[in-house]
Amino acid sequence: MKIKVMRYFLLRHEYPDSGYVDGDVAFIPPLAGYYQAGARLEVGGRAVSVRMDKAVRKLKADFFLTTSGAFFASEELAVLLKQYQSDLRLVPAETCYLSGKATEKRYMLVHANRRLPCFDYRRSEYAGKTLALQRLERGESADTFMVKGIQKVVIDEKSTDEANFFFVKNVALIDPIVSESLENAMRDRKFNVRLEAVSA
Repeated sequence: MKIKVMRYFLLRHEYPDSGYVDGDVAFIPPLAGYYQAGARLEVGGRAVSVRMDKAVRKLKADFFLTTSGAFFASEELAVLLKQYQSDLRLVPAETCYLSGKATEKRYMLVHANRRLPCFDYRRSEYAGKTLALQRLERGESADTFMVKGIQKVVIDEKSTDEANFFFVKNVALIDPIVSESLENAMRDRKFNVRLEAVSA
């Protein structure tokens, strides 16, 4: 009997037709330091606002990244993400254009409090792979270095904790990964998102 292997997809923040979507993000009360996706953040009682850059005249995207490193999803997509990944933290955001006019869609900050150590160092392709494998074989922890220059991402499914939406630990990879199940659900609902297959 053949075991079905989960496929994974990068949930990209760039859009071919309009490039990047960006805006200034404000946390109220302000954060003590810089915002980091995949790092613990207490969001209870915190408000978020996003003022779009002047290049953004009509926001059609259902998912976007700001230069602060914070990801935002349309309210409808955020609800779906939460159904598939219960530990996500969602915070309603006040989003407006540079003029002050509210965006047509409502958005939410999508925050994960951790990154998963599920990068397959052997089957992925990246800069300095030989050296990284040597370090791992010597017993060094992957936490002591960061993988960069990625050409091919392969996910170690056994290390994903069956997550459907996650960020990868110790890898210079901005975008989150979603499972095939979640990817199918997003496509079925015709969300305006960009998904790119990676290997499992």
